[in-house]
Amino acid sequence: MVRVAINTFGYDHGTPEEPSDITLDIRRHVLASHPIPDAEQRTGLDPDIANTVLSAAGVARLVDNTARLAIGLLEDVADARARLVRIAVGDAGGVHWAVGIAEEIARVLRQNDVETEAVHREIQVRHTGA
Repeated sequence: MVRVAINTFGYDHGTPEEPSDITLDIRRHVLASHPIPDAEQRTGLDPDIANTVLSAAGVARLVDNTARLAIGLLEDVADARARLVRIAVGDAGGVHWAVGIAEEIARVLRQNDVETEAVHREIQVRHTGA
């Protein structure tokens, strides 16, 4: 049973389709000061793009704090097995920063034995794992 569902999106293409427990709007936090070179045909799933995203100042803390918050929400529910925590991560286009950050949040949650699914709306990719 998926306990955390992470959805990425691009604000240029609209808001998240589902209501979320946690929404990260990262457009103005990291994008302006950390351009991604040669990224037109690649996404946050590309290791080079992901490394650029994850090495930006503050991203590691954002990932860890978001994962902790999601775990805390799961623990605060009397029957956590019945609870689904939704996280939305958005940037302007929804293919670089949002995807890289969402995948790292998912990785951290999976390391903590939280079954997590990541769906990337703008690139139509779904990753699941325990």
